[in-house]
This record gives sequence, C-alpha cells and structure tokens, in this order.
Amino acid sequence: MPDQLPPPSNRPSQSPGESLASALNEGVGSAVGTLPPSLTLASPEYPVQVTFDPQRGASRFWAIPVLGFLVKGIILIPHYFALMILGMVVGVLQLVLWIPVLTAGRYPEWAFGLVSGTLRWGIRVQSYWLGLTDQYPPFGPGGAGTDTYPVRVTFQRQQSYNRGWAIPVVGLFVKMILIIPHSIILYALGIVVGCLQLVLWVPVLFTGSYPSWGYQLVGGYVRWTLRTAAYIYGLADAYPPFQMG
Repeated sequence: MPDQLPPPSNRPSQSPGESLASALNEGVGSAVGTLPPSLTLASPEYPVQVTFDPQRGASRFWAIPVLGFLVKGIILIPHYFALMILGMVVGVLQLVLWIPVLTAGRYPEWAFGLVSGTLRWGIRVQSYWLGLTDQYPPFGPGGAGTDTYPVRVTFQRQQSYNRGWAIPVVGLFVKMILIIPHSIILYALGIVVGCLQLVLWVPVLFTGSYPSWGYQLVGGYVRWTLRTAAYIYGLADAYPPFQMG
C-alpha cells in the first residue's frame, strides 16, 4: 500500500518580511514567533526591557519618501541637542561612578536615574525616528510620569553590583572585549534596518499600518542596542542575550 501523504498544514504562510524577521532572530537567538496584540517581545528575565504598543493607525504623512524623514529630523533637533549634552555628562560621570560600586557594591540611585533616563530618552527618540511610533517623544528622561508613551523603557536596579566591573580601566576593557560579538551583530543588523527604511514606508503609506515584521526587526534591533549599552554603562551586570526579543 503506498505511503499516505501528510495532511496539508493549517499554519498560515508568512510574508517575506515576517520570514526574514523570524530567520534573523532564530539565527542570533531564540525565535520571536508570531506577534501577540501587545507586542511585548522582551525577555522577562533580563533587567532592561523595551516594549512597544501597537499603533492603531500609522500616519501616512511620515511615510512620504524623503519628506517624512526630513520633517522628523527638523522637529527632533531640540532632542538631539539635549541628548548631546546629557551624553557628555554621562561620559564624565563614568570617571567617578566606579568609586561607590568598587567600595560599596552599589550604583548610586541618582546616577542610575540619570544614566538610565538618558538611555530611555535616546531610545524613544530613535523609535520615533524609525517609525515605531507616531507620537512625538516627551522632552525628558521619562520614567513614572511618562508611562502613557507607547515606547516603554524600564530598568530594574540591582541590590548590589559586581565590584570587578568597577576596577578602573580593567573592568571597562574586559567588557569591551566581551561585547565584541554583539557589536558585530548589531553592525550587521543596523545595515539591515537601514535598508528596511527603503521599503517600510510602502505599507504605511498605502495601508496606514506599520507591519508586524517591522516591529520584530526594527524594534528588536532597538531593544538589543539598548541592552548592550546598559551593560557597558554598568546598569546591569547580566550579560545581554543574543536575541531581539
């Protein structure tokens, strides 16, 4: 008796964008899978989280080629200046923040708020620029007062921190070596995300909807970048995962 053919799969076929997102994520970590309505793709174990609220209707204006990016770039200028200044302050702080961590094993609360707030602000601006949300980012480091913003960035402060990472020069040097694989992957993903901006405007302009695979790829890239930065700045001792989720 001839072998029977297996019944056809009821699994819906993926679009090319969704297939690319799934393939990339499976290649660098665990697969994200089909997006649930909440778009909460962060690993619950890691202390740095980024979640995106889905847009009910994306603005077609921002999807107009060239013009959308040009207008966004202009209206974001105040954020760029503020983030540039805060970035310099955070950089200078690294010259002294190692002292309380090395001597007491604690990251000062005021410094944690400043560094994490600067990163949160930058991620919200980046998410707006990349079209993950149409809502103009709040002018400030955010936190409890901006929970309604559709890009939520949270940091879980540890009770104690590893003193080894606070050893001057040595701690940062070892971290930079350990983070090399992430840097290589993020460089490649950055190129992919940049190329995607050449096509992501099409579904937004014609359907008024930002595709779910765009959240997977672009949102995953933003999340991965933040976790790597948080690790370098000492906000988290846990090594960042190799995944977009």
